[in-house]
Amino acid sequence: MKEDIVIDEKEQNIKKKSFWKKLLLFFLFLCVLFYLYIRFIEPSMLVVHEYAIIDNHLPSSFHGMKIVHFSDILYGTTMNEKNLEKVVQNINNLNPDIVLFTGDSFNSNLILNDINKQNLKNILSKIKATYRKYAIIGDNDYIDKNAFMDIWESVDFIVLNNTYDVFYYKGPDPLVFIGTNSLLEKENDISLANRLEEEIKDAYKIWLNHEPSIIDELYKTSISPNLIFAGHHLSGLINMPIIGYLLKQEGIKSYTGTYFQNESTQMYVSSGLGTYKYNIRFLNPPSINLYRLYQY
Repeated sequence: MKEDIVIDEKEQNIKKKSFWKKLLLFFLFLCVLFYLYIRFIEPSMLVVHEYAIIDNHLPSSFHGMKIVHFSDILYGTTMNEKNLEKVVQNINNLNPDIVLFTGDSFNSNLILNDINKQNLKNILSKIKATYRKYAIIGDNDYIDKNAFMDIWESVDFIVLNNTYDVFYYKGPDPLVFIGTNSLLEKENDISLANRLEEEIKDAYKIWLNHEPSIIDELYKTSISPNLIFAGHHLSGLINMPIIGYLLKQEGIKSYTGTYFQNESTQMYVSSGLGTYKYNIRFLNPPSINLYRLYQY
């Protein structure tokens, strides 16, 4: 009888050990699947976010205009030639009137060579817009600012290098696109807005800056653009339920969402395309933004 009890206890211990081993293996299997997903699957996805921008100050001639905004390619990480081709195809499928790029073409660890530059030119040259294409410089683009200028200007983007551009369409009232350089690199010149030509000082202003904290800098001045488009934060790469955004970029403060308003200024922030430091994304796939402008 005692032998039977001992044998039974041994069998139970063996079953318990077997259960815990299976549970551990299952947990390890889930961890591997999770890593494969955040490293290879989600970073290769692409979603399009659509927003309606309603503003009574918008000139009536621009009612219904479509703007596509993309940011933070960070070429050399998860954003390779194949994934970038997908981005370009999706931009063109939206038939944008205006295309905006808000900085960070390159990963900071990328060794820029003639092959990389030509690959970017070949792909980016396929982006189509009915009227204008604009680009600004992000902090990572300073690894080779000359290469940035060469690439984007060669594919017919207007690089707003602390400058502005005036766009008229079917009416006497223009849109003024203002582009300033990276705040982190201390290359930003917001005073240029005070140097706008007299006849367009009161025009509808769209401001492009890489870092969303530009809204704080403008608040310290008398400058109030109607719209701001920014990038940089990548929504922290990891967006955990309840906990929120993790792996936040430098210099973003609380700006990890997609929309902010400061008195009369609306700001939209792209969560970007590529990755930095860690080549992962979770609940935050690469994205491009489509805005439709309405005057009501």
